[in-house]
Amino acid sequence: MRSRLLAPVFAALLAAAAAGCRPPEVLPPYATGEAPKPDVLLGAAAPKVSALQVPVAKIRLGRAPSGNLMFLAQKPGRFSGQIQIAGHEFVSLAFNERGYTLRNVAADNLPAGFFAGPPADCAIQRLLGVPFAARELVSLVLGGAPVLAPPYEVVAQSWDPRHGHEVLRLRAPGYEQELRFAFVDGTWWPAGGTLWQRRADGELARLWSLLHEELHPVDGTVLPRRTRLAGPSTRRQDLVIITYGAQTVDPDLGGSSAAAGDDDAGWEDEDTASPPSAGEGDGGDGDASPQPVPGDTSAAPPPAPAETAIPPQFTLDGAGLAPRGELCR
Repeated sequence: MRSRLLAPVFAALLAAAAAGCRPPEVLPPYATGEAPKPDVLLGAAAPKVSALQVPVAKIRLGRAPSGNLMFLAQKPGRFSGQIQIAGHEFVSLAFNERGYTLRNVAADNLPAGFFAGPPADCAIQRLLGVPFAARELVSLVLGGAPVLAPPYEVVAQSWDPRHGHEVLRLRAPGYEQELRFAFVDGTWWPAGGTLWQRRADGELARLWSLLHEELHPVDGTVLPRRTRLAGPSTRRQDLVIITYGAQTVDPDLGGSSAAAGDDDAGWEDEDTASPPSAGEGDGGDGDASPQPVPGDTSAAPPPAPAETAIPPQFTLDGAGLAPRGELCR
C-alpha cells in the first residue's frame, strides 16, 4: 500500500523537475493579430552591412578540435578566410566574382596543395560540408539569411515561443524554406533558416540550416555572437559552430569600391552569362542596322562599364604548396 501511495508522488516530483529544466516561453513582442507582415520580415532578411572583418573567432567542425578562424567578407559574393590549428595554417579559402583559390595545408578531406578555378560553389561545400553558394555564405556571415529566389509564396507564419522567433514558411517549385527572425531593439533581424528540397516522392529533404544566436548591437547594426550551420546530415559530427570574437563592420579595404553590387534577391548570379557576340540577335546583316544620328546619344551604344577592381584580400597565392588545378572538376 505504501509503495502504491509513493508512486504518484515520485511521478509528480519528476514532472515538476522536468518542467523546472524547461526554459520559460517567450511572449511575442506584439499584440494578438498584430504580427509583422511577411514583406517586412523578408525585407529584414538581407544583411545590413556591406563588409565585415572577424579577426578572432572559434570554429568547430563536428567532433574535431576547435580551430581559430579569421575572415573578411564583402557583399554580394567576396570572402577570404583561414582556419588555424595551434597557430599554424590548416586551410584557407578565398573567392570573388571571378573565381576561387584554396590552400589546403592539413585538412584531410582533400589533397594537400593549392587549388584555383572559375566561380564554383563546391569549394565551400568541401570545406564546410554544407552546400552553400558563394552569395549565401557571404550573406550569412554578414548576419543575414539567404532567401529563396522568386517566384515563391508565403504558406505559413507563426511565433516560436521556445526560441522567441517569428517564423516564416516559403514554398517555391521544388523547394521549401523556413526563415526565423528575432526582435532586437525594436527591429526585426534574421535569426536563421532552413532550406528543404522536394524529392520525387513528395518528401522534403533538408539541404542546410543555420541559426544565429545571441544577437547583439555592433556599430549601428546587429550581429550574432555565434552561428550554427548544418548540412543534409542530422549527425552531430556534421555540425559547424562559429563563435565570433571581435567584429569590425565595413572595414577599410584599401580604397576599393564598397561592393560589386547589392542584388541579394536570389541564389543565382545572372552576371555570369557571356555577352552576345557582335551582331548577334539583330535579326540580319550588321550593315543594315540604322546608323546613329550625330548628336543623338540615345542611338549610340552605352559605354562599357569599368571593370570593378577586386581587393587583393580576396585572392590567395599558392606559395609553398603544390599546384593541384581546379577542385571543382
